[in-house]
Amino acid sequence: MSIPTPAWWRGLPPAPALSAAALLLLGVFGPLAHAQLPTITVEAEHYSEVTGGTIRVLDRADASGGKCVSYWEEPGVAVRVEFEVEQAGEYCLTLKYACAWEDTRRQIAVDGQVPPGLDVVTLLGTGSWDAFDVMTLAGQDGGRLRLDLDAGKHALTLTNVDSRGLAWDYALLHDPMQMPADFPLSEAELRALASELPAPAARLLLDGPGPDDLLLGDVAAAFTDDGALAAFRIGDLFLALLDPVVGSGVREEREVGALKLRTQVLPREMIRNGRWVLMVSERSLYLIGVALSDYGSECAPAPLVQWRDGQPWAISPAAHLADAAERNARMFGDALISATSPLTAALSPSHPPFLRLTWQPLCAGRLRAVGLKIGPRIAPGDSTIAAEVQGNEIIIRSSKEMYPALAAFYEMPQFECRVSADASMTFITQDEELTLPAP
Repeated sequence: MSIPTPAWWRGLPPAPALSAAALLLLGVFGPLAHAQLPTITVEAEHYSEVTGGTIRVLDRADASGGKCVSYWEEPGVAVRVEFEVEQAGEYCLTLKYACAWEDTRRQIAVDGQVPPGLDVVTLLGTGSWDAFDVMTLAGQDGGRLRLDLDAGKHALTLTNVDSRGLAWDYALLHDPMQMPADFPLSEAELRALASELPAPAARLLLDGPGPDDLLLGDVAAAFTDDGALAAFRIGDLFLALLDPVVGSGVREEREVGALKLRTQVLPREMIRNGRWVLMVSERSLYLIGVALSDYGSECAPAPLVQWRDGQPWAISPAAHLADAAERNARMFGDALISATSPLTAALSPSHPPFLRLTWQPLCAGRLRAVGLKIGPRIAPGDSTIAAEVQGNEIIIRSSKEMYPALAAFYEMPQFECRVSADASMTFITQDEELTLPAP
């Protein structure tokens, strides 16, 4: 399993990736307060007409109402559904579906007319016919499609334009500021959001890694001129620190086993005895912060803002966590973000909004430590970062229960970081041991 790498990282021009980028958005957080238009749910199994062939209505436990439409593999098969609009306005269109193929294609028409850009819509595979996902459709400018609908009856028609199947659950017509899925950003929207980020983060988002950035395999990280971490990207996940919390300080680069470390000792006028350590392998990134403080929130990271390139996805707590109430991990497609304490995720009220992730430090006396891991979601095995307090020390491990053979198979370097009471750190891998003295 691998996290997809953006095309422009492989030497292609960046412009296509920009138009396809999408905000990290979550239906589980619910619609924002400023959404005005009602949401219209159109169940596929309540179709009004099928032309060009036949379909089947199947029982699926994860489908809305327990049913979906499937078995329309032949080109030309069209499914028409009707819906009522009570309030006129500009609506976005989101589809919920499952597809075991790599992708499938449908033409989409509204009231018999094909909106620009919907003559061939590619729906990416979801992994199986039981794995339902959602996708908000893009318009001509690369941003969200907006359908100007009058009050009254309307019809939506999906037509197979290739020879692959689709398990279609429903369509949503919704306010542009409601977010049941990733929604695509236009180039203008993406650049407007980049303008709110620190310059190095905007550069990584728009143009890719620079000559002074860290790049290893799927992982890239961007830094300010004084060495502060500003943003990082793994495959199609992008995260930025809204306010880089470190100014000028001692920066060092080291290696331990298969891991590359970049450390940043924080200036004493900012925080006493503090350090950030960024660790990367070719497939994963670890961010560990330590400090001595009399205040519980010291050394906690600034809120992270996150995007994901334009692919459908759903966010949830990691399914394999033993305690369902423990929200230390969240899944984003094939990627997993986990922290040493529960992750808090909330949408910002900006236009368009972004997702903010925060987490709190572990405490042992005056010692504070936080850890974050981003990497491929591995099953079987628990690939989430782990931490515990042992007396006056804090122990951070690269994973909870991953067997060495499994870690080697997935190329996931394993380490243990022992943070001592004076904020010194000892990294232990299978092959090496590295001690960073107290900052």
